[in-house]
Amino acid sequence: MELGSFGIVGYGVFGELLTELLAPHAKVVISSRREIPAYDLPANVMVGSLAEAAKCDVLILCNELAALEADCKKLATLVKPATVVMDVCSVKLLPAQIMRDNLSDKCRILATHPLFGPQSVPKGDGHGKKIVWHEVSGGPFPNLEDFFGKTLGLKIIKMLPEEHDKQMAWVHSLTFFIGRGLLELNPPESELSTNYYERLLSAVDVEKHHSYELFRSIQLGNIYSGQVRKDLLRILQSLDEQLLEDHI
Repeated sequence: MELGSFGIVGYGVFGELLTELLAPHAKVVISSRREIPAYDLPANVMVGSLAEAAKCDVLILCNELAALEADCKKLATLVKPATVVMDVCSVKLLPAQIMRDNLSDKCRILATHPLFGPQSVPKGDGHGKKIVWHEVSGGPFPNLEDFFGKTLGLKIIKMLPEEHDKQMAWVHSLTFFIGRGLLELNPPESELSTNYYERLLSAVDVEKHHSYELFRSIQLGNIYSGQVRKDLLRILQSLDEQLLEDHI
């Protein structure tokens, strides 16, 4: 397959980061619902329509999970059989199914989850960062795999969507849930702070950079997340009840 061009659908913080990573190596066409000043774009990058982005060799869907189905329905009449359409959602079972249902006979499909973001790749260098990779249909994609693995320096982890979501119910859903709770609680700075407490404040600082839409997608888009949340709340409630019984 040719890798001369990448289309980006959605130009939020992650779409912007991907554009920065891809632009030195290939032409990039951005399709966005918001206005993008041309002077803000790197060289080799242009803003175009959804149809223009769909003409690229690889099309990366960067809009929120809630918009994925609508995007796929629009793309079904625009993509070519050789096109690779890939998502970057933080959950995988649902996006893989949405892409399969709407695009399986229209193009090739790749489900991915880049385990990094603007905060962890501040200089646009993704070397050493992880990306989960599952070829939904039309694979394998050796050229694309070489590009992400060798050219961009990402560590590719091949994993089925079900296994991904089971692990991410702990890795993402649990940590984001605790982080969001701490953010709402707003723990104060203290001159008596310990390393343990600083870790809590660090979690709050990380969560400040996450949109509520991302939080919602990670919690509600993963069928395994609810049980982990319930187990945590049950244990916390049990601990609180035990302390009430053990009062001094």
